[in-house]
Amino acid sequence: MSAGRHLGAAAVAALATSLLVSAPQAALALDDPLLDGKAEGSSEYGLIGDSLTAINNIYGVTVDAAGSIWYAVTDDSAAANRGIYEYRPTGFDAAVGDYRGNGEYTETGGYLTSAWEGPIQYANRDSTAADPAGGKLPWAEPRGVISLDDGGIAVSDTNGNLSDPPGTILFYDDEHRIAGNAGLGGDQGCSELAEGELAWAPFFTVTGDRLFAPYEGCNVVSVFEVPGGDPLYRLTGEGQTAGLENNGPVTDGPGNLDEIYGVSSDGDSIITSDLGFNRATKAGMVQRWKVDDPSGSWELDTSFGEDGAIAFPNQMIYDTVVGPEGYLYVVPQTGAVLRYSNDGKELLDEVQVRDVPYTQARDLDVTTEGWIVMTAKGEHSLRLMARAPSPMTGFTGSPGALAGSVELAWDENKTVYGQAPVLDYVVERSADDGKTWELIEREPSLETSLTVTELEPGTYSFRVTAYSEAGRGDAATIDSVIPSEEAPAIDVSLTGKAPATPGAGEPIVWTATVTNAGNTPLADAEAVFMRGADDAEETVPVGALDVGDEAVVKVTTETTPEEVASLTAENAVAVQAIDPSGGKVAAQATATVTLGEPIGPVVPPVDPPVDPVDPVDPVNPVTPADPPAVGKGAGSGLASTGGAPGIAALALAALLLGGGAVTLLVRARRTV
Repeated sequence: MSAGRHLGAAAVAALATSLLVSAPQAALALDDPLLDGKAEGSSEYGLIGDSLTAINNIYGVTVDAAGSIWYAVTDDSAAANRGIYEYRPTGFDAAVGDYRGNGEYTETGGYLTSAWEGPIQYANRDSTAADPAGGKLPWAEPRGVISLDDGGIAVSDTNGNLSDPPGTILFYDDEHRIAGNAGLGGDQGCSELAEGELAWAPFFTVTGDRLFAPYEGCNVVSVFEVPGGDPLYRLTGEGQTAGLENNGPVTDGPGNLDEIYGVSSDGDSIITSDLGFNRATKAGMVQRWKVDDPSGSWELDTSFGEDGAIAFPNQMIYDTVVGPEGYLYVVPQTGAVLRYSNDGKELLDEVQVRDVPYTQARDLDVTTEGWIVMTAKGEHSLRLMARAPSPMTGFTGSPGALAGSVELAWDENKTVYGQAPVLDYVVERSADDGKTWELIEREPSLETSLTVTELEPGTYSFRVTAYSEAGRGDAATIDSVIPSEEAPAIDVSLTGKAPATPGAGEPIVWTATVTNAGNTPLADAEAVFMRGADDAEETVPVGALDVGDEAVVKVTTETTPEEVASLTAENAVAVQAIDPSGGKVAAQATATVTLGEPIGPVVPPVDPPVDPVDPVDPVNPVTPADPPAVGKGAGSGLASTGGAPGIAALALAALLLGGGAVTLLVRARRTV
């Protein structure tokens, strides 16, 4: 009798679909250029979220402690749209966005659509989170919005003359209920500033329990207590006097305010931004000040920028924002937002995205991940931006274990501050030294290795690129990679299991393990046992074997009296299979089983005695020679493989020769 079962090799079975791919049958090109707004290099920013619409008169924006995105809409032409809006977080999954795999994107709004719900309009000043459409106090012209440490937000409703209560900056708790307000409406008569008058404060900041708010036309920064809104003191430039008509700059250099529009803070100092159109240079300025709260005064920090300021000739500056990492973002009236080092001495880059530019940014905030949430005039008015993945490193390639395969590996591309999570490594191949590239199509994967199979003989180049929701980073390329050549091979081992009960007619189970030991698949494998059922030759089909596969086949024989007498049993097996080119591979093995001592005397079977007849002299019988001595086996009862040539080896050779098979040496294998 015989039995068979297949065992997949562990090394091959462990390969996931994303790790073992066949080369594409047809060239699949990557999208180039990418979808508008997606980065195409590591130095670029890319859109990871997008309102996909133009929001008229959008202004300030902030991200609160709970992750909600808030923005203001002044919309003086359509009062029904005026107010503040909230996108509420719903749960973030980096894989749910615009990226679809294989370097392709769709345009669905990205993370702004998948990770937030909204926008939710707060129709009135006194609308709450529980009832956003409720309330009775209409908005005037909401512009600036900032988050507060207690989880709430503050909103600058700049035209306080039109509102009740008259405060122009309102403080809200984490349920969006009014907790206080600061600043009184006024007529911007700078020579008659009332205590607490604050009619135009677009961009402001709160540090601790202090509110610092600009009064543009009067070139002062008013300081209030938070959240009660009590006025404390006013600040202005060197040589300027708060409360004087036309309180313009005294000089064109640092230390003076000219149409101050925004105030921000890095936690230690106050940073002002102004429009600067009254200066001879028409230069807006960003300046940093050290505030002394007890004396109600400040001093220009001359270590910042150049002598305390960054000047922008012929450019008005709306606002500055200090991100969690300390970088300073400068928002000009037109053109790209600029990112500076914290000391204002080095311009690091422009915050802009490819093919979706904005002509006028309004405001921005920076999330804890370092993503930029921006409001801008025109299309794509609310956008989330992140930096592209870092350049790829550690890329290697070598011949693979399979024929026509290569093994690729690279370093993990770790997500750093300011980047969106890496979603995929896209691999391409080239057979013409990089002149053209073909995509190796597969599901998105973060594995850092890949086996590419079914490559034709030749020399290849490969490149790997990291993709995120923001776009792609810089690729890494390797050249002159040669796939493995074909090396088919088969192997076999044979063992036997002695019967539990000594004696003739007891079963011996012979087990052959057939292995594809080469690097190509094999077909039509079979095992031929010298002895099988009925003590005759037995062929057991094995079938197809993938690289590394094993097949276990068994036959059973019965012990013969001769084997019982010699205390040993022998068998042999020969295997062969067909390789992909049509050639044959073969191998063979032998095994000897030591049998246990029988109980009682063993009498070898003999034929009935017959006197031999001499053919020459038929009258006189021939005296038979003494029979050869029968030696004992090792007596261990363990199976063995190989061994010195004996009756098993001689019988195997006769079997192979008689069947027209190739000659096989013990444990040897070769390709026919």
